[in-house]
Amino acid sequence: MRKSMMNAQANNWIDRGESALPHLRKVLRHFFERFDKSDGEWLDEQATIVFGMVDANATEVQVSAYLRSVVREAGVPTREPLGSRTAAVALWHVAKAAIVRDYAERVLRDDAPSSAPTSARLSDWMAQRLLSPDEWTEHERE
Repeated sequence: MRKSMMNAQANNWIDRGESALPHLRKVLRHFFERFDKSDGEWLDEQATIVFGMVDANATEVQVSAYLRSVVREAGVPTREPLGSRTAAVALWHVAKAAIVRDYAERVLRDDAPSSAPTSARLSDWMAQRLLSPDEWTEHERE
């Protein structure tokens, strides 16, 4: 029997195993005040960017800075106070909840990557992946 934390009958999107993107999109829709159906593609792009930032270990402060940069570029919303920090905290938590849930699922399936330290040097690891076989052989001789 396959182990899982998810349940299709659960009362919340996390426990049902749903994507974070629609929920990120909803927070972004309210923050940027973009409620037209034509804004869907733009909101999807922003949700994907924010999710990627959190997945790459961005903090809510960095997400807030990103939101402010988009406001400067897009010119909306114009309200003061902007509330980018509050929105960033909400966005960060939505994304992080899904990331942690997905990692926990991988752990249950024994599919999680090892976090054991390695004695390999970063320069050798990179060289092995970037150099041709002949260049790698030369690199090893050095």
